[in-house]
Amino acid sequence: MQSNSEDSDLPQLLFDALSPLLGIVHSARAISPGKIGVLRTLANEENVSATRLSQSIGVSQQAISLTTKELESLGLIERHKDETDRRKLWFRLTEAGRKKLEAEVALGRQALKDAIGNDLNSEELQLVRDAIPALAKIRKAGNE
Repeated sequence: MQSNSEDSDLPQLLFDALSPLLGIVHSARAISPGKIGVLRTLANEENVSATRLSQSIGVSQQAISLTTKELESLGLIERHKDETDRRKLWFRLTEAGRKKLEAEVALGRQALKDAIGNDLNSEELQLVRDAIPALAKIRKAGNE
């Protein structure tokens, strides 16, 4: 891939465009992005260790310890010991946690919908739609 001045500015331009959008989503939610990350991970995987949660959302083990304690006190997750190795601790999403995650995702989507509003014309809306596959590809590359 050839690189030019415009390409070298692209990461900054993309960050500048996406960061405020994430701010809109995060501010609409009642719980922190880190807690959402834990709930999402647990929604995708049945039993998850603290180490896996830490890796999944990119925070320290100490932060995961505090976050899981808070989510557990809210009844959104539960912890249990491994049946074969009692030293291992696993976390799983409760039904209340699943409902809370769905509600939080809906709040974020509604905030984006409100932000889009009626300000974009049909061509601009199409540009946003057309960018989604490329953004998904970037996301996938970032997770590898």
